[in-house]
Amino acid sequence: MEAGKDRDAAGRGRVNAMLGTRRPIAVVDDNSDDQFFLRRELNFLFGEMPVIAFPNGAALLHYLQDHFDEERPWLILLDLHMAGMDGFRTLEFLHGRKGMNDIPVVVVSGTLDRREVQAAFGYGAKAFLPKPISRWDFIKILNGNFKPHQATRR
Repeated sequence: MEAGKDRDAAGRGRVNAMLGTRRPIAVVDDNSDDQFFLRRELNFLFGEMPVIAFPNGAALLHYLQDHFDEERPWLILLDLHMAGMDGFRTLEFLHGRKGMNDIPVVVVSGTLDRREVQAAFGYGAKAFLPKPISRWDFIKILNGNFKPHQATRR
């Protein structure tokens, strides 16, 4: 049990060390339980880092278009299967838009279909986290791939 606590603390320390921004993280998922879990894990890792939740891709894109020069997220956590605009169409839109295509996207999905995962990477996803998410996998993905400065203001 102590080893797990030490591992979590070390991972949290590395993630916190890379933060130089208070820009938000976007969570895009139509499942309120998954939104709650992701928000809780982000608060555990980052403290009071602002997290904005959206029920689908259309809501995220509307926010990005309205706040493009303001509070753009430095990271997007995106489910693939949602009502309305799904994760694939959201990735396709982001990937094709200058200024939006530099926001790193981590796909967080329960899909087991390798073709879907590969399609997500083809549309620009930077990482994939299978649901249910473990805290340790979450920390490893964030430590290994993303820094807030990757998504700069334009």
